[in-house]
Amino acid sequence: MPIAEIKHSLGHILLVEDEAILAVSQAEFLKLKGYSVQHVSNSYDAIDFVTSGERADLILMDINLSDELDGIQLAKKILEIKEIPILFVSGYSDQKILNRVADLKHYGFVPKISSPDIVECMIKSALKLHQVEQSLAFREKELRITFEAMGDAVIVLTPEGQIRDINQNALNLLGYQKLEVIGKEISSFLYLIQAESRMRITYSFLNHSEGLMETKRRNDLMIISRNGREINVTETVSPILDANKNLSGIVIVFRENPETPVLVPPKDSESLYAKVFQLSPIAMAISTIKDGTYLDINPAMETIFQFEKEKVIGRNTEEFKAWSDPEQIQRLNAIYEQNGRLSGERMSVRHADGKQYEVLVFSQAMDISGERFVLWINLDVTKILDIEGRLAKSLEEKDVLLKELQHRVKNTLAIISGLLNLESFKVENELAKQSFLNAQSRIMSMSKVYENLYQSEDLESVDLRKYIEDLVFSLHDIFVLNPTKIKFDVKLEDIRLDLKRTLPLGLIVNELLTNALKYAYPNDASGDIRIQLIKSNDHIQLTVGDDGVGLPESVNIEKGNHFGYELIRSLTSQLKGVFSSVSKKGEGLNIIISFPIHGKD
Repeated sequence: MPIAEIKHSLGHILLVEDEAILAVSQAEFLKLKGYSVQHVSNSYDAIDFVTSGERADLILMDINLSDELDGIQLAKKILEIKEIPILFVSGYSDQKILNRVADLKHYGFVPKISSPDIVECMIKSALKLHQVEQSLAFREKELRITFEAMGDAVIVLTPEGQIRDINQNALNLLGYQKLEVIGKEISSFLYLIQAESRMRITYSFLNHSEGLMETKRRNDLMIISRNGREINVTETVSPILDANKNLSGIVIVFRENPETPVLVPPKDSESLYAKVFQLSPIAMAISTIKDGTYLDINPAMETIFQFEKEKVIGRNTEEFKAWSDPEQIQRLNAIYEQNGRLSGERMSVRHADGKQYEVLVFSQAMDISGERFVLWINLDVTKILDIEGRLAKSLEEKDVLLKELQHRVKNTLAIISGLLNLESFKVENELAKQSFLNAQSRIMSMSKVYENLYQSEDLESVDLRKYIEDLVFSLHDIFVLNPTKIKFDVKLEDIRLDLKRTLPLGLIVNELLTNALKYAYPNDASGDIRIQLIKSNDHIQLTVGDDGVGLPESVNIEKGNHFGYELIRSLTSQLKGVFSSVSKKGEGLNIIISFPIHGKD
């Protein structure tokens, strides 16, 4: 059950970790840093904690739980209950695990051997990223409210004519519920006729995207709703074009009963349109095409561009000279003159206090009672671009940190090996000295793995050829006193293997070679040791052989309790491999280990 909680102010963290020592260590570190930490050791307690309503700003999740669910499965269940940022901390780093993590919404992946400071850094980044996402979700909600609050009926279609979205006014106009129409053909629900001729109107541009490239407006139309009510409407159809000017959607707007021509946007504060325009969080402005005179701007436009509305209305851009960068205006004007519109062109706006906004500018020409106007839409993407930049930087930093981590692990193992070597000088018993030497060579084999990772651009797999060659040379230096007596015949194919399985393979090679060097050639005898690594079909085959004295009849390498061979058999089993040996007295020993290239967890 959860350990006692100490209240802090930086955030509430739920720690899901089944290894007690690691859990206590992580919890105490985070508490010292100012977090409130709640620890659970299994999936049942984690789900109970989330459903209880207790506060959790972030979940620090171990993947390898000795439980019915692993951490990834548990995270999926928790996210179905509640939206909580999850940061995975695991000793696993193989590609299969990483792919599973990538398919789930999460806020990072930290190797379990990372330093506490790195974990804290990732926690801070995850909490900030979640906060920004919540802010973006709120902005999306605002836009949704604006869409639903519009006085006009708005229908959004796919290029093929299926209804992608529809607001409540449009549903009221047609007489249907939203679930009845979403994803269906608009022709099945919209009965639109020409008011005078009573002829039904269809959309010829559907399925012919080249037929709709600009906004079109039609008056004197009538919608016959589901219950037979007839409503006079004005229709505006606008294309949604992607960056390549291909049709990606269609917006249809119906306005009821336009009884008087509209020459300028309505100024009546009671008008629903005016309310939507003024309350919209998106910066918008309306100007004439003829001379660029501004007719109206909303408060969001004033905020982003630092315009004062009364100094803008009735004047054009050249007159009030409010743009922060004339070069940008020149570039946008050139694009507008060439294409007749702006479709998400980026521009920067810098205020006098140094604050900068990044904006995407859209323009849409429209006809109102014979007059031509331009609707300017300016999307503030400052936060989005900032998040993208920070995410890109975070990914780059992760690679650097991971490489540094491999380097530190290698150095730590080298220090441990050096300490064992120093201690061995104090030991007079030859058997004890040999034990120190064995431990030193095993640690060295693991250190070589991280050394290869640090020197490689690929941080997820190891070059077995280079790794085994380095290992052979290092063991030769440790065990071979007379280099002219023992020779190595090394034949290795170019094969890469993930870190998880390289470590046991390296320990196997270490045990086989040290056994051969220690026992195959007694009394300073000479000989050749053979190491071969090949890839055959979907398996990797390792062969280590010698031409020494062979095994004594009393030693059963495949069933005996000699520690070295027990270790080799266990490591082979971990690789899901098979182990075989051939030994003849006076003719040497050959050991073959075969395991699948792609391991199965």
